[in-house]
Amino acid sequence: MGKRLFRNIEPYLYLIPAVVIMLAILAYPIVYNFGISFFQWTLRSPERPFVGLENYINVITDRSFLPVLRNTFVWTVLGVVCQMIVGIGLALIADSMLNKRRRGYVRTLALIPWLIPGVVTALMWRWMFMSDVGIINSTLMSTGITSENILFISSPEIAMFTVIFVNTWRAAPFWFLMITAGLQSKPVDQIEAAKIDGARYHSILRYVILPHLSPVITATGVLTTIWTLNYFDLIWVTTKGGPMNATSTLPIYTYRLAFEFNNFGRSAAMAVITLLIAAIICIPYARKMFMNLREDGVL
Repeated sequence: MGKRLFRNIEPYLYLIPAVVIMLAILAYPIVYNFGISFFQWTLRSPERPFVGLENYINVITDRSFLPVLRNTFVWTVLGVVCQMIVGIGLALIADSMLNKRRRGYVRTLALIPWLIPGVVTALMWRWMFMSDVGIINSTLMSTGITSENILFISSPEIAMFTVIFVNTWRAAPFWFLMITAGLQSKPVDQIEAAKIDGARYHSILRYVILPHLSPVITATGVLTTIWTLNYFDLIWVTTKGGPMNATSTLPIYTYRLAFEFNNFGRSAAMAVITLLIAAIICIPYARKMFMNLREDGVL
């Protein structure tokens, strides 16, 4: 009886070190940050009185909150959609037009933007987008496309779309790799049957390939949405949330509350709000994954 019980619980014993590490590096900071959000925590005063939900109320009622929330929505939704379109498009082109060997070369080259650190990417594109010495404005003017410099990162109307473009360049390769991996197991027999029946490529794509890729697209969409929502370094190095807070998102505003406005209590409250938004995004995917596991008999 004892040996049988040990065999049943033995696999879970190997998970204990990983669980302890995850609790140490993830759970403890989250709980600690949640605790700070209920106190008036600044560096100007050693006293840290308990204020309850005051920090949350002040954050939500602040006049900067709604513009920051709007910027975050535009940055996340438009950014993920652009990444998805570019990544899926490149994967489908590579799968249909290139042979196996060339696809391997393309996958290797596509991985390069994803491997470059966010700070390096931001600095590189910031220099290229500079209005006076940037190579992009210089090229546009020398070819006669524009007659004057474009303020890519200095104009409130253009800055958000500029950082979305940079983020798409960096993150679309991840979509490309995930979709390419999903295409390796595409239902070839169904595709051949559809071709014999006279179906065109767009019909095969709509009714055969994309439904097959649905789980991959869903999982990749959730991951990239959470990553894009929490991106800090790329926006901060490129625009610092400006100009005129045009690119200020929740992570940027959280940082500024703590290290510019010296209000760690409100910053912690903003971080909790961001965490709740990310959790809400994950709920539909987690629910669907749980249902799939139940249907497969895993749970």
